[in-house]
Amino acid sequence: MGGFLFEFLDFIVLALVIIGVLRKISSLFRAPKVNIRTATARPSTSNVSAGHQGEMVRDPVCGIFVSTELPHQLRQGKDVVHFCSRECLEKYQKASHYAAS
Repeated sequence: MGGFLFEFLDFIVLALVIIGVLRKISSLFRAPKVNIRTATARPSTSNVSAGHQGEMVRDPVCGIFVSTELPHQLRQGKDVVHFCSRECLEKYQKASHYAAS
């Protein structure tokens, strides 16, 4: 009976070691954690600019969020569409030109 108990404990220890090794190996292949510091997370001092004041809206072409303060805008009646770049603005204009015809 004593031999069985020692074999069982050896099995448990071996299993824990294998699990630890596998966790270490899998941590090597995980994406790194990224900490993003926003403008509001910075300490407010008199000589530090206050960051952007505009809203964040989605670019209709590429889908990323952009500030409404960026210069790439297109007015359509009462609506304003914002873009991340001149290229996205031009793609949108070409696509809407073909859709209108």
